[in-house]
Amino acid sequence: MGEQAEQWAPQYCDYHMHSTASDGSLSPAALMQAAWQAGLREVALTDHDTLNGIDEASDAANALGLRLIPGMEFSCTWKGFTLHVVALWPQGLTSEAHTLAESQRQARWARAAQIVQRLIKCRCPVSLEEATAEAGGEVPGRPHFARVMVRKGFVKNTGTAFRKVLGSGKPGDVKRHWPDMEEAIGSLKSAGALTALAHPFSYKLTRSKRIRLVTAFAEAGGDAVEIVNGWQQPSQIQSIQRTCQELGLKMSWGSDFHSPGPGWRLGGFSTVPDDVDPLSQCWKVASGIVA
Repeated sequence: MGEQAEQWAPQYCDYHMHSTASDGSLSPAALMQAAWQAGLREVALTDHDTLNGIDEASDAANALGLRLIPGMEFSCTWKGFTLHVVALWPQGLTSEAHTLAESQRQARWARAAQIVQRLIKCRCPVSLEEATAEAGGEVPGRPHFARVMVRKGFVKNTGTAFRKVLGSGKPGDVKRHWPDMEEAIGSLKSAGALTALAHPFSYKLTRSKRIRLVTAFAEAGGDAVEIVNGWQQPSQIQSIQRTCQELGLKMSWGSDFHSPGPGWRLGGFSTVPDDVDPLSQCWKVASGIVA
């Protein structure tokens, strides 16, 4: 492998990370600096349902010589449960992308307002203003509400907040009516995005239902599956890789980084198999980065 190709090897590329534009702890600029210091050479900023951090991240990445792929982790539903699609715009953002992001952002504001009402009923009142301040002025999500709950003494830590109040199925968990997966993929592709099903093993599915999900994703026009998301078992990687190969899907990977800490680092993910058909090849060939 030549020197140019070597720098684009999977271990130097992280296509899933978050900043303070959603629920990460580093600003977009600080995130790019940390990514560069971690040895990464190509990254995607994929905040939840927003593109607000892209401009700041782009300026920082350009100054460093770091290649940034604009992205977003898009919320949608399949058979009644919420899932995420990583949308990437390697050729640059479109006006349609911004329109989609704003629609999702407004849906998140509505969800945050509903969480406020749920927490009042749970006798853990957190105002929208408090949660928004915790989110640095961006749309607050459950992690921001959890941190305010800790600060106000309602719970001992954020883990308890999720376990008792904010976690899936708990009183403070608001199930937003996101677009269904087929609609979401159609909208994202019309907006010029490449799409990857995020962290397929994070959903509480049986093996057969997971295969049905990936199959439905492929049939809806999805491009790839995130076969590596942080640290996971080799057997899981092999299983999802085999499903992708059978369905003709490409593959992606990333750390899903949110905050520095034990078990979570930029570029921190299980080894990507040598024989993957990477989603990133789509834009690297088009850009002349690799043959």
